[in-house]
Amino acid sequence: MQLWRLRSQWSEMQAKVHELETFQQQIRKFRPWFDESLRSMSILKQLTSAFPEDGVVYAKTVEIRDPNTVTCSGIARDNQSWLRTYERLRAVEGVTDLKVDRIQGKSPVQFTFDFHWVEGGKHAN
Repeated sequence: MQLWRLRSQWSEMQAKVHELETFQQQIRKFRPWFDESLRSMSILKQLTSAFPEDGVVYAKTVEIRDPNTVTCSGIARDNQSWLRTYERLRAVEGVTDLKVDRIQGKSPVQFTFDFHWVEGGKHAN
């Protein structure tokens, strides 16, 4: 009798359980896009602070991988503009292990660099 009652209860809630499991799967799938710490936005804000406002250096792609690896590629009008941007980026809080992967051309200059992001700045524990 008890087994029959439990099966009856399960049949009543089975559809809702499957619906909730589907929602859980969607939450797990999209959770990284809704990071409450806004880490990605903080990284982008600090990255853009190194670029000049007059558009002589601009990013074409920015990729944030893992929890803290950032790759950026773009174009600079000339080598001097690129070097000034690179030096400003080196001084940005949170940017560590800045490495140039590629520099190509003279005018314009195509570049790719990557760095590690440290939440709270370079001196965070």
